[in-house]
Amino acid sequence: MQVSQIAYDRYVVVLPPADAEYRPLADPETLAETATWLWEFGPTPLLAVVGYDGAAPSWLSAWSPRKIDTAHEGAKKGAAVLLSELADLERFLSAGAPHEHTELLWPAVSEAKTFETINAGAAAWLKTIDAHAKISHKGERFEVEQIEP
Repeated sequence: MQVSQIAYDRYVVVLPPADAEYRPLADPETLAETATWLWEFGPTPLLAVVGYDGAAPSWLSAWSPRKIDTAHEGAKKGAAVLLSELADLERFLSAGAPHEHTELLWPAVSEAKTFETINAGAAAWLKTIDAHAKISHKGERFEVEQIEP
């Protein structure tokens, strides 16, 4: 795992590249290191928002997802889940890999307020978080942005 600060408020976490035999989020050491860095980045618990088309991914049912009305980039529907412990984040990252349409949110006020504003639409939810991370490149890149109050 490589962490780079690309701006005063933005970090990029890059995991080793996947190949035919290796998936970074399936490797226990890489998974633990990544989850720990993300968990310690900001306030906890975290909210994870997963976008999807069609039916919700079956692996999401382990977290009692809440349907959200706002679809994230490249997805028509979405669900949000609360990750209360570091172990939850590790399981979530592993189960949903590669996370092409997943974003992690660090609530500033409360997770309930962030859930509420996610459903309000537009960018209102940005006012209720300290930071967010977009996962891309088949789960190999996490771009974390801190939000100015």
